[in-house]
Amino acid sequence: MTINFNTVLDVRHEDSPIPMIRTKEVLDTLPNGDVLKVITSKESTVNNIRTLVANNSYTLLQELKNEEGFVFLIQK
Repeated sequence: MTINFNTVLDVRHEDSPIPMIRTKEVLDTLPNGDVLKVITSKESTVNNIRTLVANNSYTLLQELKNEEGFVFLIQK
């Protein structure tokens, strides 16, 4: 299943907690219903992004690990 996204945030070269902070900043600017694709290479950021989604009114549409790294599709 392919999920369309509106914006990509590539934080593969950022150390924790910067990917989570940047994810929150971008989500705050998106209109409701838009989907953000977040790509990170650091396993330490995975739980931080999961927690961000769980503690806010976002929906985690998909989480996977592929050749890009750890990929999250988050709907605002």
